[in-house]
Amino acid sequence: MILGLVTIIAFFCLGQLTQQQGQLTVPGSVIGMVYLFIYLMCRQQVSATLLRSSHLLLSHLTLLLIPSCVGVITCFALLQKEGMAIVIILSISIVLSLIITAWCLNSFSRYYYKTNEHKEESL
Repeated sequence: MILGLVTIIAFFCLGQLTQQQGQLTVPGSVIGMVYLFIYLMCRQQVSATLLRSSHLLLSHLTLLLIPSCVGVITCFALLQKEGMAIVIILSISIVLSLIITAWCLNSFSRYYYKTNEHKEESL
């Protein structure tokens, strides 16, 4: 179990290091998650310790959200001042992501059905 936690923390630190050294705008935790994903895809299996550690972290996920809730409470004055702008920006981004997702799904499904029709005709 400890080896699994060390693995997760190592990929997190590697992502943070990459983000800081490359001065990237993507959070280091996300980069570390991508590194972990690539590592697991190359390995084609998940170790038992990593699996147990990830299940332990997921079962206590609500505890990991407490610091962000405290941050919201401590910045409440800022939220009161800029809250409407945040709501508008979030609403626009949700609508845009839904539109882009629908467009991608439509494009990919058209491509998929077009290629499958050609396969059926050749049979």
